Amino acid sequence: MTCFSFLLNEKTDKELIMSKVKDFLKSPHIQIALVTGICIIVLAYFSKKILPRPIGYLPTAIPPFIMAIYEGFMGRHKDKKITTTWYWIVAIILSTAVIILVHWQ
Repeated sequence: MTCFSFLLNEKTDKELIMSKVKDFLKSPHIQIALVTGICIIVLAYFSKKILPRPIGYLPTAIPPFIMAIYEGFMGRHKDKKITTTWYWIVAIILSTAVIILVHWQ
């Protein structure tokens, strides 16, 4: 049994790391940051590969600007309905879609 004790420690270490990662991903700040980053990458891909002309700097900055507004609201109104994470995630995704659709022509 002693020769396999390192496997037990390794398994508990993996479980500990996975629980920390799950707690990390539950944070609203991390969720907003991940969605914003993904939307910026999508905007860059569409701008470079799909759209007839590139998207300018200002429209590309709209999703991070919405994220910054969320962070400001989160600091002031932590337990209010306006700081519901999913509202802001949907706003960031919709703004990305609108930017792409406006530049599609």
